[in-house]
Order: sequence, then C-alpha cells, then structure tokens
Amino acid sequence: MQKLKYLFISFIFFIINSNLVLANDIKSIKMDIYLDNNGDAHITETWDADLDSGTEGYKPYYNLGNSTIKDFQVSLKEHNFTFNDYWNVNASFDEKKYQAGFNYIEDGMELCFGISEYGSNTYVLKYTITNFISKTEDADVLYWTLIPHELSDKPEHFYIKVYSDFAYEDSLDVWGFGYGDKSNEGYAYVYDGYIEMTKEGKLDSDEKVVLLVKFPKDTFNTSNVIEKDFDAFYDMAKENSTNYHAKDIIATIFSFIISLLPFVISIVCIIIALNQTRYGTKRLKFNKGAKNLKDAPYFRDIPCEKNIFKAYWIACEYNLIKNNTDFLGAILLKWLRDGNIENDKLDEKNKALKLVKSDNLTPLESELFTMMLEASEDGILEKNEFTKWCKKNYKEILNWFNKAIDNVTDSYVLEGLITKEDKTFGSVYHVDDKMKEEALKMAGLKKFLNEFSLIKDRKAIEVKLWEEYLMYAQIFGIAKKVAKEFKRLYPDVLTDDYYDDIIFIHTISYEGVSAASVAKSRAESYSSGGGGFSSSGGGGGSFGGGSGGGGFR
Repeated sequence: MQKLKYLFISFIFFIINSNLVLANDIKSIKMDIYLDNNGDAHITETWDADLDSGTEGYKPYYNLGNSTIKDFQVSLKEHNFTFNDYWNVNASFDEKKYQAGFNYIEDGMELCFGISEYGSNTYVLKYTITNFISKTEDADVLYWTLIPHELSDKPEHFYIKVYSDFAYEDSLDVWGFGYGDKSNEGYAYVYDGYIEMTKEGKLDSDEKVVLLVKFPKDTFNTSNVIEKDFDAFYDMAKENSTNYHAKDIIATIFSFIISLLPFVISIVCIIIALNQTRYGTKRLKFNKGAKNLKDAPYFRDIPCEKNIFKAYWIACEYNLIKNNTDFLGAILLKWLRDGNIENDKLDEKNKALKLVKSDNLTPLESELFTMMLEASEDGILEKNEFTKWCKKNYKEILNWFNKAIDNVTDSYVLEGLITKEDKTFGSVYHVDDKMKEEALKMAGLKKFLNEFSLIKDRKAIEVKLWEEYLMYAQIFGIAKKVAKEFKRLYPDVLTDDYYDDIIFIHTISYEGVSAASVAKSRAESYSSGGGGFSSSGGGGGSFGGGSGGGGFR
C-alpha cells in the first residue's frame, strides 16, 4: 500500500505538470557541420521543440573575430522563411511569422526566426560561418562553444557531427569540454571518419559543450591565422570549461528548479517507491542515515580487505565515485602490479598494453581479459583498438560493470551482510548497517588521498601502499591527481616511466568506456533524429568560446 501511495502521488504531480506548467521545451537538436577545404563551416541544425509561448527562436554567436555568418535560411514544414538583414526583436508574433534575420548585438549577433506556430515544431536552420578553422603556429584548430551553460532549457538530447570531404583519422586529437562528468570532459571522438559529440541523457544545468580539435597544420586552406600555438587554445578550453559566472549559475539553477519542481517531486516519489539501486541489477535497501558519511575521519590503510571489487561496490552504493566505469582503470592497475599486463612502446610517442597472462584472475577478471584480447587480436592492445572494439561491443563492456556489482552483492549475501527478501515484484536486498563501517573507511581514504599533499604527518609505511592507493584513487576518479602528487613528493618511488604508464592506463580505459557509452546512446536515439544544440559560438581572432543564451523567447 505504501508503494502504491507514492506512485499515485507521483502520477498526480505528472498530471499537474502536464496541465499547469506552460513552458517551451527543446526535445532535441541535431547539428551537422561540414568543413570545406577553406575551413568554412556549412551548418544545418534541426530543432525539435514543443512551444506554447514567446514570439521567436534565437541563436547568438559572440566573439566572431575574423569569422562572418552568411546565407542564413530557416524552414518549418512547407514554409521557407523570408530573410531580413535587420531583425526587430520587439515585433509582434504575427509580424515575425515565417520571418528570419540577424539581430546585431554587442560583441556578436543573433540568428533569429519567428516561432510562427505553437505546438510541436521542427525547424531547420542553415547558415555558413567563414574562418571556422584557425591556423596557428603548429596546427589547424577548431575551437567553438556549441552549447552554453547559461541556456535555461537544455535539450533533452543533442548530437553533433563534424565532417569534411576527407575522412578523419582515428588518431585525430579531439576533446569535449564542459560536459560528460564533473571533470568537464565529455564524449567527443572520431567515428567512421567524422567527429561525433553527444551525451547520455539531458545536459545538467551547469554544463556546456565545447569542441576542440587539433588538425595537422595546413589541413585546411584557411586565411584565419592566429599568432599562437595550439596549447594556448587547449589551456583556454580547460580554463573556460569550469570558469562560470556565479550570477549565471544562480539564475540558471533558480529557473531550472522552478520549471522542474513537479518532475523532481515525482521522481523522488518513484525512487522512494521502488528503492532501486543505481548500479547493478539488484534492488538494494538501506536504512535511514546509512549513507551519511560526512564526518568520516582520515583512513590511511586499505579498506575492504584490499579487495578492489568490494571497494568498488562500496564506492558505488555509498556515492563515493564520479563515474562507475572508472573501475576499469583500477583493474588494469591491479593487473599491471600482478604481471597480467605490461606496458609496451609501439614507437617514441605511442604506447600499448601487452596482455601477458590470465591464469591467476577471477572469473569476472578473465571475462574482461578475454574482451581485451579479442580487441587486440595479437595480444598487444593499442588505445584505438580498444576504443573501436568498445564502440562495436558496448553492451558487453557496459554490462560487465553491472556483473561486478551483482557478484559482490551475492558475496555479501553469503557473508550475512545483506539479506535477500523475495517479494511479488522481485527480490529486495536489505543492507546491514554494519556495512557503513567499511563505507566510512572508504570515505576516509578518499578524503586522505584528496588532501594527501596537505597532511604533514604522512608516515613512511604509507609510501609502501602507493600501488593500492592508486587503485582506490582510480575507483574514486582521482587517480591522475593522486599520481601527480605522489610523483612530486616521492620521485624515487613513482618514477617518470611508471607515472606515464598510469596516465596511459587511465586514458585507454576512459576513452574505451566513453566510446561504448556514446555508441549505446546513438543506438538508442539515432532513429529518432538525435539532436545537437548550439546556442553560442565564438571563434576567429578572439579565440572563441562565446557564452550567450539562446532558444526561444
């Protein structure tokens, strides 16, 4: 009865929301960017939206520098909009109907078009941006903000495709900043000769999408020359991905909370009703307060009996992780320590993993080892080989993480720390409060590793645990930070070569799983048209990265 009560409340709030909350909703927008040989971008965007207010849609571009926007066209159904070079934002709904134009603003311009019809609409925008590519001292660079964090109504799904007359190599350097996870790294990679950007689920209110691509110098015949090197762009992209204005964040959060409050209440009710865990496939139930780990003291030893699978389970279920898939890197670090894999140099710049042995692995580890062996074909696993394999076999690699959680749940049942209760609609697993003791140790270790360089009373024995520390840091998603501090404080213990090995392991695991997640997202949404939303830009001589709003008003 209690479950039915919460579900009923949830249903009522959805009804209220659907009837009383009037707001424009961007379902999805696909952004198709064709780069010609001169480095100009020919862009087609498809906006799917449900509209019930306002008079116009708009898309701002700031900091255009040496770039210009031309050939702007908009269509809705059978209507091709009439272009006006100077747009009147104060015109009425009827005056803007089937009209489009440029609204010139400080430091940029807005591409505007009349909403024209309320309801479910699909708008197609086409335009060209010249000098989309910048030529630097050592590379041809694409650096544009494609979705700003200020946008209050983020699209429920976005999909961005960038391509040229020639196929891009898989080794092309591509970065996505400002979305994906809390380290501001998003999914951006080369697939079948073109660049893709997307994300599973809706962008968070404080996320934005920035694309940075390093093409070999003179790939494009662009006249947009910038007297900087590529690193200037890279440093700017990293800085701008987190450098938001507080007032913009507050406004966005406030608007987001107001518009989604009924949905939030509904979701809370559903969570209470179903009590479903985020990880694995088994429903876990914790007692009230069991996950409160705020006051965890420093813990300097290795918890969970040095069993990284149990540590992974604790980190997931007690909310101590950034991404559950970071666990792959922890497995690889364990294998490196135990001699199951070795780092292998292909040449001066490129590394690979040599798969040595699997006879000492658990059944679940052996399953993962077999996947990597299959991806390598010859036992030497290159980064691009694993990425390609994960794209094609995303279900297999992503389901492996659920298996890891479920296996530990079953082991805790055998140990009596979790009690299984069979119910009409499936089993519920009750977690004993004793588990919190181990969770506090894990939280204390994460705190210790995060603040390691600030602690004055580090003991010598802690240095001997550095290999285990790095495995656990990888589970927490802070391995790169911890490795950097270890290298600085103990250069004789963590050598340059081993540090490079750790960074490579982080890279190959992150990029492989990221590719799998994107492939999964594409498979689930591609048939519906996807969508990639770009609400601000920037480029040319001012380096780009504009930060406007955009959408409907």
